[in-house]
Amino acid sequence: MTDKAEPSARTELLLALDGERPLGAGAAREVLLEAGIDLSEATAGRLLRDLEREGLAVKIGVQGRRLTEEGQRAVAEIRRHRTNEASTEALLDSLRTTKKKELVDLIVTRRALEAEAARLAASNGTPEEIEELRSVMAETKRLIASGRSMAGSDGRFHATIAAMARNPILEAALQLIWHNGQYSPLLEVIRYRLGRTLGGDHERILQAIADGDGDGARQAMADHLDNVLRDVEALEE
Repeated sequence: MTDKAEPSARTELLLALDGERPLGAGAAREVLLEAGIDLSEATAGRLLRDLEREGLAVKIGVQGRRLTEEGQRAVAEIRRHRTNEASTEALLDSLRTTKKKELVDLIVTRRALEAEAARLAASNGTPEEIEELRSVMAETKRLIASGRSMAGSDGRFHATIAAMARNPILEAALQLIWHNGQYSPLLEVIRYRLGRTLGGDHERILQAIADGDGDGARQAMADHLDNVLRDVEALEE
């Protein structure tokens, strides 16, 4: 077994130790084989001893080892992490599609998160960040006037507002959607076909944030994404 495989083997052994019976070297090797990790019984035994030295396992006579309280906490963290990974992967799968229903669901989620981000941005944003929003808005106008794509500047506008909210969890959720959705160019094409632009509502959002009007900013952002949603829903199946 290579050194690179040992972290995975260690994790699988910790999970296997979280059972009713102590785990010996032979049983540990079988557990790892089932997980697709092929190592010798001697190596499995060494990994068990490593876990014992780390205070994660304790030897029960000749029967083998079982988890300590510290080991149980480590297993709980592993399971929590795996649950989070599964949830994240499910979200990513939902973001990678361009089917109409999924796109609608995505915009509805954005509306809920970004309306709150805009409200917080009106209270927490700095004068420098407001000037940055103005700069992005000016760039958007230049791109529209020249007939070029403004999907990138649209993303920067929304990302700046999320950062201004000063809520790391909210911003992280939005970054996940924006980074993996890759739908801004698609939305731009949809709105162009209907004679509208993505940047058309930004000025109202910007003004409310600049005025420190949290409720106004929240409503302006909700209205903006309602307009995007309306255009997506107007598409033929």
